[in-house]
Amino acid sequence: MKTALFALPAMLAGALPAMADEADTTGIIVTAARGTALKDMDVSASVLSARDVQAAPAMATDQIVNHIPGIFTLNQPAAALHPTGDTFSIRGFGTTTNVNTLVMLDGMPMNDPYFRVVDWNQVAKGQIESIEVIRGGGATSLWGNMAMGGIVNIVSKRPEAGHMDLDISAGSYKTYSATANAGIGLAPGVVAGITASDTTTDGYNKTPEAYRNPYMTATSSRNLNLGGSLHADVAPDAHLYVSALWHSLRQTGQVWQGTSNRWDTFRISFGGEKGVGPGKLSLSGWYGTGGMDTTNVSQTPSFSIFNPSAGVPYVSQIEHATYSNLGGSLVWQASLGMLHDIKLGVDGRTITSNDPVNFFGTSGATGNLLSHARHQFEGVFAQASLVPGDGPLSITLGLRGDFWQTANGSLNGFYLGSPVAQSIANQSYARFDPRLGAKLKLGALSLRAAGYSNFAAPGMNQMYRSIISGTNSTSVNPDLKPQTNLGVEAGFDLDGSKLVPGLTLSATAYTNKLKNFIDYATVQSGCSAATNYCGTGLASINGGTVSQYVNAGDAVLRGFEVLGSWSQGSLSLTGGFTYTDAHLTSSRYTTASAGVIPDPVNQQLGQVPEWTANASAQWRVTHRFSLNATVKSFPSYWNSTSHNQRNDGATTLDLGASWQVMKGLELYASAQNLTNVRYLDQGYGVTATNGATVRGGAIPALGMPLWATFGLRAHI
Repeated sequence: MKTALFALPAMLAGALPAMADEADTTGIIVTAARGTALKDMDVSASVLSARDVQAAPAMATDQIVNHIPGIFTLNQPAAALHPTGDTFSIRGFGTTTNVNTLVMLDGMPMNDPYFRVVDWNQVAKGQIESIEVIRGGGATSLWGNMAMGGIVNIVSKRPEAGHMDLDISAGSYKTYSATANAGIGLAPGVVAGITASDTTTDGYNKTPEAYRNPYMTATSSRNLNLGGSLHADVAPDAHLYVSALWHSLRQTGQVWQGTSNRWDTFRISFGGEKGVGPGKLSLSGWYGTGGMDTTNVSQTPSFSIFNPSAGVPYVSQIEHATYSNLGGSLVWQASLGMLHDIKLGVDGRTITSNDPVNFFGTSGATGNLLSHARHQFEGVFAQASLVPGDGPLSITLGLRGDFWQTANGSLNGFYLGSPVAQSIANQSYARFDPRLGAKLKLGALSLRAAGYSNFAAPGMNQMYRSIISGTNSTSVNPDLKPQTNLGVEAGFDLDGSKLVPGLTLSATAYTNKLKNFIDYATVQSGCSAATNYCGTGLASINGGTVSQYVNAGDAVLRGFEVLGSWSQGSLSLTGGFTYTDAHLTSSRYTTASAGVIPDPVNQQLGQVPEWTANASAQWRVTHRFSLNATVKSFPSYWNSTSHNQRNDGATTLDLGASWQVMKGLELYASAQNLTNVRYLDQGYGVTATNGATVRGGAIPALGMPLWATFGLRAHI
């Protein structure tokens, strides 16, 4: 906390609107809010401009997002993490086991349809026009499921006819990257775009040297993107577009030799808008397919940090999950008299998954399981702001109805001769969620408040995915219930330029009451034939444990955030401080037993630091040369809600510089974690809740070390 308090005065030198280009804040339309102006929103929201994105010392999209105030992710590069192990949290909503934040690319969901985690590698830094952030659940009346904790929408660059952007860089650990965007004018008002990026790296060895097995290695990766688009202004009030994206992330050496992942995505999307009556009608839709190929290894004997040299890896699991998803929305927006920003709309989505998993022991194949299911979502919503007499007060009411169905769920296969044939019952769920907000503009000061309810359905992998590792089994849980939340927030936005030129400031306090919190927990231990191996029907987990995704209990997530910026001449500062108290108020897993560590009540949730602090500075030294710096600080925190693994806190500094050689050509350099702070981004495990006895099986992982990059950008 001490580190953050020293940094706080600099961070308080600014606020929400200056996250975007100051001259443009009054006209910024936030597509993450389905077309609401930033200045009119009654919740905490901000926009990171293209200039700020390119100036950021961080090279990858996940690292850029990680330095936006109020957002927390792990500090290992996303390309080095197992695809299912990335943390993304706003206000405590969102962990590796419980994803409750919606991430979109041009208004289309980026959260994986099956695993629900975010593949940040789908868009390269050089392809980003802006990043929109809505903190908290104030936009769930417009988006519904998964937007409980907030929304991040990445807006990609729209192609310019006759222009091309090129970004080439090289960096530490044999990291090479190239991004190209080109626009081709086909006719007046019709532009085609092509975009491509390729990033490769040998990566760094995340395991501290003292705990390395001879078979442990760095995670190397290759990230490929290829996309195309067509934009057409068919009339003064009508625009149409179609776009396609192919993406592939390939990883080898996830801690151990022999491990590999390949995460593929293909998506085609379309949309447009047309003036209809006093407003406009917007249509959007997409169809996508995806797949994750994973090869995992176990060791014999099992790895322990107390004797790291023992243990030889063998392939224990090969998974080939495939899925498809189809969705879209239709929204009419208008303003009529005192009713401003009226939105009426419907949306829907269908996800179908197949997840075959093959299991192996030291002597060969031991079995396979195949899960299959379909999830469907439908929503209808209405929202409008009442502005009496075009005065300073606006009152916003939103109403949303959501419908969720599961169908065709099944789990089939065998394990060591034990057949598994489980037909999973269909279920349906209906939910009505209102929201009420208000904003009062008093000159330079705006007061705002909002209350809302929302829900998040469980993910398909949480309900249907099975994993077997030695004597431990992760079992399906088709009875998993949606999480629901009641949230309230209040705050202010201040244009303090009359007190200090260039100063703006905002603050928000929030509280959320969450029911049926989903967590990953060991639910039974000592499994034997006498208990049908804890009801799994599997043979060979004798004495082992069964884990599931469970509705662990109810939770409270509350806190405050202060955001700000100050700009004067060639120098600008932005920053933020967020405090989050997130804990279970009731737990269905409180009794400790052999091998089962309970989820404690009134103690911080896993993967939610109590506070985070961010600061950034941009200094245009000359009209051609600029320096940029970002600082992030956070305390140590528990990696799990059961408090059996502790991660280190850290304060890291990134520094970047750019030099405009000539018009359209820029050279740049950056150093991430400039002081090479060594800390455990995933720390030591312990044998009991809040215990002191170290557990040998948890492998610590280092955060990103010093990472230097040199490159050039060209606009032709």
